[in-house]
Amino acid sequence: MKKFLFVINPKAGVKSKQNIDLKIKKWLGKEVLAEFLWWENADLDITTAISKRISLENFDGVIAVGGDGTVNRTATALLNSKISFGILPIGSGNALARHLKIPVNLPYAAHIITNYKSQNMDSCTLNDKHFFCAAGTGFDAYVGNLFANARSRGFSTYIKIAGKEFRKYKPLEYRIKTDGKEICRKAFLVTVANTNQYGNNAYIAPQADINDGFMNVVILKPFGLIHAPALAGRLFLKNIHKSPLVETIKAKEVDIYREEPGSVHFDGEPAIMQKELCFRIFPNSLKIIVP
Repeated sequence: MKKFLFVINPKAGVKSKQNIDLKIKKWLGKEVLAEFLWWENADLDITTAISKRISLENFDGVIAVGGDGTVNRTATALLNSKISFGILPIGSGNALARHLKIPVNLPYAAHIITNYKSQNMDSCTLNDKHFFCAAGTGFDAYVGNLFANARSRGFSTYIKIAGKEFRKYKPLEYRIKTDGKEICRKAFLVTVANTNQYGNNAYIAPQADINDGFMNVVILKPFGLIHAPALAGRLFLKNIHKSPLVETIKAKEVDIYREEPGSVHFDGEPAIMQKELCFRIFPNSLKIIVP
Protein backbone atom coordinates (compact mmCIF):
# COMPACT_ATOMS: atom_id res chain seq x y z
CA MET A 1 0.00 0.00 0.00
CA LYS A 2 1.29 3.45 -0.96
CA LYS A 3 1.39 6.17 1.69
CA PHE A 4 0.80 9.80 0.69
CA LEU A 5 0.80 13.11 2.53
CA PHE A 6 -1.82 15.54 1.22
CA VAL A 7 -1.00 19.21 1.79
CA ILE A 8 -4.32 21.06 1.76
CA ASN A 9 -4.73 24.79 1.26
CA PRO A 10 -8.39 25.42 2.22
CA LYS A 11 -8.20 29.00 0.91
CA ALA A 12 -7.07 28.13 -2.62
CA GLY A 13 -9.35 28.88 -5.56
CA VAL A 14 -13.08 29.50 -5.31
CA LYS A 15 -14.46 25.96 -4.94
CA SER A 16 -15.73 24.65 -1.61
CA LYS A 17 -13.17 22.59 0.33
CA GLN A 18 -15.65 21.36 2.93
CA ASN A 19 -14.80 17.77 3.95
CA ILE A 20 -12.12 17.65 1.25
CA ASP A 21 -10.07 15.18 3.32
CA LEU A 22 -13.00 12.75 3.54
CA LYS A 23 -13.61 13.11 -0.20
CA ILE A 24 -9.96 12.39 -0.97
CA LYS A 25 -10.09 9.17 1.04
CA LYS A 26 -13.24 8.16 -0.85
CA TRP A 27 -11.69 8.89 -4.26
CA LEU A 28 -8.53 6.95 -3.41
CA GLY A 29 -10.34 3.93 -2.03
CA LYS A 30 -8.28 1.34 -0.20
CA GLU A 31 -5.30 1.57 -2.55
CA VAL A 32 -3.63 4.51 -0.77
CA LEU A 33 -3.05 5.39 2.88
CA ALA A 34 -3.72 9.14 3.13
CA GLU A 35 -2.47 11.54 5.79
CA PHE A 36 -3.11 15.28 5.82
CA LEU A 37 -1.29 18.52 6.52
CA TRP A 38 -3.46 21.65 6.55
CA TRP A 39 -2.05 25.01 5.44
CA GLU A 40 -4.63 27.19 7.16
CA ASN A 41 -2.34 29.93 8.43
CA ALA A 42 -0.69 32.10 5.76
CA ASP A 43 2.16 32.85 8.19
CA LEU A 44 3.08 29.17 8.44
CA ASP A 45 6.22 28.20 6.51
CA ILE A 46 4.52 25.24 4.88
CA THR A 47 7.68 24.17 3.01
CA THR A 48 9.52 23.73 6.32
CA ALA A 49 6.49 21.98 7.85
CA ILE A 50 6.46 19.47 4.97
CA SER A 51 10.21 18.89 5.27
CA LYS A 52 9.85 18.12 8.99
CA ARG A 53 6.93 15.78 8.39
CA ILE A 54 8.67 13.73 5.69
CA SER A 55 11.79 13.48 7.85
CA LEU A 56 9.72 11.79 10.58
CA GLU A 57 7.63 9.45 8.41
CA ASN A 58 8.15 7.47 5.23
CA PHE A 59 5.95 8.69 2.37
CA ASP A 60 5.81 7.50 -1.23
CA GLY A 61 4.44 10.85 -2.33
CA VAL A 62 3.39 14.31 -1.18
CA ILE A 63 0.35 15.79 -2.91
CA ALA A 64 -0.43 19.51 -3.19
CA VAL A 65 -4.17 20.13 -2.82
CA GLY A 66 -4.42 23.75 -3.90
CA GLY A 67 -3.34 26.18 -6.59
CA ASP A 68 -0.01 27.23 -8.03
CA GLY A 69 1.17 28.75 -4.74
CA THR A 70 0.55 25.49 -2.88
CA VAL A 71 2.21 23.57 -5.73
CA ASN A 72 5.25 25.83 -5.47
CA ARG A 73 5.71 25.49 -1.70
CA THR A 74 5.08 21.73 -1.68
CA ALA A 75 7.33 20.95 -4.65
CA THR A 76 10.13 23.07 -3.13
CA ALA A 77 10.18 20.75 -0.10
CA LEU A 78 10.69 17.74 -2.39
CA LEU A 79 13.49 18.99 -4.64
CA ASN A 80 16.23 16.40 -5.21
CA SER A 81 14.21 13.90 -3.19
CA LYS A 82 13.17 10.33 -3.99
CA ILE A 83 9.63 11.18 -2.83
CA SER A 84 7.17 11.80 -5.67
CA PHE A 85 5.19 15.02 -5.96
CA GLY A 86 1.55 15.08 -7.08
CA ILE A 87 -1.26 17.57 -7.62
CA LEU A 88 -4.97 17.73 -6.88
CA PRO A 89 -5.69 21.08 -8.60
CA ILE A 90 -8.19 23.31 -6.80
CA GLY A 91 -6.61 26.70 -7.54
CA SER A 92 -7.51 29.51 -9.92
CA GLY A 93 -4.82 28.94 -12.57
CA ASN A 94 -3.42 25.43 -12.04
CA ALA A 95 -0.56 26.03 -14.49
CA LEU A 96 1.57 22.95 -13.79
CA ALA A 97 -1.44 20.64 -13.57
CA ARG A 98 -2.77 21.88 -16.91
CA HIS A 99 0.65 21.56 -18.55
CA LEU A 100 0.79 17.94 -17.39
CA LYS A 101 -2.84 17.37 -18.46
CA ILE A 102 -3.92 16.58 -14.90
CA PRO A 103 -7.70 17.21 -14.92
CA VAL A 104 -9.32 19.77 -12.63
CA ASN A 105 -12.00 17.12 -12.09
CA LEU A 106 -10.70 15.95 -8.70
CA PRO A 107 -11.90 12.31 -8.75
CA TYR A 108 -10.08 11.86 -12.07
CA ALA A 109 -7.00 13.62 -10.69
CA ALA A 110 -7.09 11.29 -7.67
CA HIS A 111 -7.19 8.31 -10.04
CA ILE A 112 -3.88 9.50 -11.53
CA ILE A 113 -2.35 9.41 -8.05
CA THR A 114 -3.52 5.85 -7.40
CA ASN A 115 -1.99 4.78 -10.73
CA TYR A 116 1.31 6.25 -9.54
CA LYS A 117 3.25 6.86 -12.74
CA SER A 118 6.11 9.33 -12.29
CA GLN A 119 8.74 11.18 -14.32
CA ASN A 120 11.46 13.73 -13.60
CA MET A 121 11.03 17.41 -14.39
CA ASP A 122 13.18 20.53 -14.25
CA SER A 123 12.88 23.25 -11.64
CA CYS A 124 14.08 26.86 -11.77
CA THR A 125 15.03 29.73 -9.50
CA LEU A 126 14.52 33.48 -9.69
CA ASN A 127 17.17 34.92 -7.39
CA ASP A 128 16.49 32.94 -4.19
CA LYS A 129 12.94 31.83 -5.09
CA HIS A 130 12.11 28.44 -6.60
CA PHE A 131 9.58 28.23 -9.41
CA PHE A 132 8.26 25.42 -11.54
CA CYS A 133 5.98 27.12 -14.08
CA ALA A 134 6.85 30.70 -14.98
CA ALA A 135 8.41 33.81 -13.50
CA GLY A 136 9.16 37.26 -14.78
CA THR A 137 8.74 40.99 -14.73
CA GLY A 138 6.67 43.61 -16.50
CA PHE A 139 2.96 44.16 -16.87
CA ASP A 140 1.88 40.70 -15.70
CA ALA A 141 3.98 41.04 -12.54
CA TYR A 142 2.58 44.52 -11.91
CA VAL A 143 -1.00 43.27 -12.29
CA GLY A 144 -0.19 40.21 -10.17
CA ASN A 145 0.76 42.42 -7.24
CA LEU A 146 -2.52 44.32 -7.56
CA PHE A 147 -4.48 41.07 -7.90
CA ALA A 148 -2.92 39.71 -4.70
CA ASN A 149 -4.47 42.59 -2.77
CA ALA A 150 -7.88 42.46 -4.49
CA ARG A 151 -10.98 41.66 -2.45
CA SER A 152 -12.13 38.90 -4.78
CA ARG A 153 -10.26 36.07 -6.55
CA GLY A 154 -10.71 34.31 -9.86
CA PHE A 155 -9.79 34.87 -13.49
CA SER A 156 -12.51 37.50 -14.06
CA THR A 157 -11.03 39.70 -11.31
CA TYR A 158 -7.58 39.41 -12.88
CA ILE A 159 -8.94 40.43 -16.29
CA LYS A 160 -10.74 43.46 -14.80
CA ILE A 161 -7.57 44.69 -13.13
CA ALA A 162 -5.49 44.12 -16.27
CA GLY A 163 -7.99 46.03 -18.40
CA LYS A 164 -8.04 48.95 -16.01
CA GLU A 165 -4.25 49.21 -15.72
CA PHE A 166 -3.33 48.66 -19.38
CA ARG A 167 -3.44 52.31 -20.45
CA LYS A 168 -1.49 53.47 -17.39
CA TYR A 169 1.38 51.04 -17.72
CA LYS A 170 4.68 52.23 -19.21
CA PRO A 171 7.01 49.52 -20.64
CA LEU A 172 10.60 49.53 -19.40
CA GLU A 173 14.01 49.01 -20.95
CA TYR A 174 15.65 45.66 -20.16
CA ARG A 175 19.15 44.34 -20.65
CA ILE A 176 18.81 40.57 -21.08
CA LYS A 177 21.73 38.14 -20.97
CA THR A 178 20.98 34.56 -22.09
CA ASP A 179 23.82 32.00 -21.86
CA GLY A 180 26.33 34.83 -22.18
CA LYS A 181 24.69 36.60 -25.15
CA GLU A 182 23.33 40.06 -24.39
CA ILE A 183 20.47 42.03 -25.96
CA CYS A 184 18.62 45.21 -24.99
CA ARG A 185 14.86 45.44 -25.40
CA LYS A 186 12.03 47.74 -24.45
CA ALA A 187 9.33 45.30 -23.35
CA PHE A 188 5.77 45.14 -22.10
CA LEU A 189 6.77 42.02 -20.19
CA VAL A 190 9.56 39.46 -19.97
CA THR A 191 8.55 35.97 -18.86
CA VAL A 192 10.89 33.06 -18.19
CA ALA A 193 8.88 29.85 -18.59
CA ASN A 194 9.45 26.24 -17.64
CA THR A 195 5.88 25.16 -18.41
CA ASN A 196 3.94 26.23 -21.48
CA GLN A 197 1.34 28.36 -19.70
CA TYR A 198 0.54 30.85 -16.95
CA GLY A 199 -2.55 28.85 -16.00
CA ASN A 200 -6.19 28.94 -17.12
CA ASN A 201 -4.93 27.62 -20.48
CA ALA A 202 -3.20 30.92 -21.28
CA TYR A 203 -0.15 29.65 -23.22
CA ILE A 204 2.67 32.16 -22.87
CA ALA A 205 5.34 29.67 -24.05
CA PRO A 206 3.64 26.98 -26.16
CA GLN A 207 6.95 25.29 -27.02
CA ALA A 208 8.21 25.02 -23.43
CA ASP A 209 9.13 21.56 -22.12
CA ILE A 210 9.52 20.75 -18.41
CA ASN A 211 12.33 18.24 -18.93
CA ASP A 212 14.47 19.61 -21.76
CA GLY A 213 16.96 21.44 -19.52
CA PHE A 214 16.06 24.87 -20.96
CA MET A 215 13.97 27.87 -19.97
CA ASN A 216 11.96 29.79 -22.58
CA VAL A 217 12.47 33.55 -22.38
CA VAL A 218 9.42 35.29 -23.83
CA ILE A 219 9.78 39.00 -24.64
CA LEU A 220 6.57 40.85 -25.50
CA LYS A 221 7.20 44.17 -27.22
CA PRO A 222 5.13 47.27 -26.38
CA PHE A 223 1.83 47.34 -28.28
CA GLY A 224 -1.27 49.44 -28.67
CA LEU A 225 -4.73 48.61 -27.44
CA ILE A 226 -5.74 47.73 -31.02
CA HIS A 227 -3.40 44.70 -30.89
CA ALA A 228 -4.66 43.41 -27.52
CA PRO A 229 -7.55 41.21 -28.80
CA ALA A 230 -5.31 39.44 -31.33
CA LEU A 231 -2.61 38.82 -28.71
CA ALA A 232 -5.18 37.52 -26.24
CA GLY A 233 -6.50 35.17 -28.91
CA ARG A 234 -3.01 33.89 -29.66
CA LEU A 235 -2.43 33.34 -25.95
CA PHE A 236 -5.33 30.90 -25.74
CA LEU A 237 -4.80 29.36 -29.20
CA LYS A 238 -1.22 28.31 -28.34
CA ASN A 239 0.43 30.41 -31.05
CA ILE A 240 1.54 33.63 -29.34
CA HIS A 241 5.14 32.70 -30.21
CA LYS A 242 4.24 33.30 -33.88
CA SER A 243 3.27 36.93 -33.27
CA PRO A 244 5.68 39.57 -34.67
CA LEU A 245 5.40 41.26 -31.27
CA VAL A 246 6.92 38.26 -29.48
CA GLU A 247 10.54 37.13 -29.29
CA THR A 248 11.42 33.77 -27.71
CA ILE A 249 14.87 32.58 -26.64
CA LYS A 250 15.79 29.21 -25.11
CA ALA A 251 18.49 29.38 -22.45
CA LYS A 252 19.96 27.66 -19.40
CA GLU A 253 21.04 30.87 -17.66
CA VAL A 254 19.16 34.17 -17.85
CA ASP A 255 20.07 37.49 -16.24
CA ILE A 256 17.75 40.47 -16.61
CA TYR A 257 18.80 43.99 -15.67
CA ARG A 258 16.01 46.56 -15.42
CA GLU A 259 15.87 50.28 -14.75
CA GLU A 260 14.69 50.06 -11.15
CA PRO A 261 13.55 47.58 -8.48
CA GLY A 262 9.94 46.51 -8.83
CA SER A 263 7.34 43.82 -9.26
CA VAL A 264 8.07 40.22 -10.21
CA HIS A 265 6.02 37.05 -10.22
CA PHE A 266 6.93 33.40 -9.73
CA ASP A 267 4.30 30.67 -10.15
CA GLY A 268 1.58 33.28 -9.78
CA GLU A 269 3.02 34.65 -6.54
CA PRO A 270 3.82 38.39 -6.52
CA ALA A 271 6.95 39.92 -4.99
CA ILE A 272 9.15 42.98 -5.12
CA MET A 273 12.80 42.40 -6.08
CA GLN A 274 15.93 44.35 -6.91
CA LYS A 275 16.94 45.56 -10.37
CA GLU A 276 18.93 42.44 -11.25
CA LEU A 277 16.99 39.20 -11.79
CA CYS A 278 18.92 35.93 -12.09
CA PHE A 279 17.19 32.83 -13.47
CA ARG A 280 18.70 29.35 -13.30
CA ILE A 281 17.42 25.89 -14.23
CA PHE A 282 18.05 22.58 -12.44
CA PRO A 283 17.36 19.62 -14.73
CA ASN A 284 15.53 16.53 -13.45
CA SER A 285 15.35 17.88 -9.91
CA LEU A 286 11.74 16.92 -9.10
CA LYS A 287 10.00 13.55 -9.35
CA ILE A 288 6.37 14.20 -10.32
CA ILE A 289 3.27 11.99 -10.68
CA VAL A 290 1.78 12.26 -14.18
CA PRO A 291 -1.17 10.79 -16.13
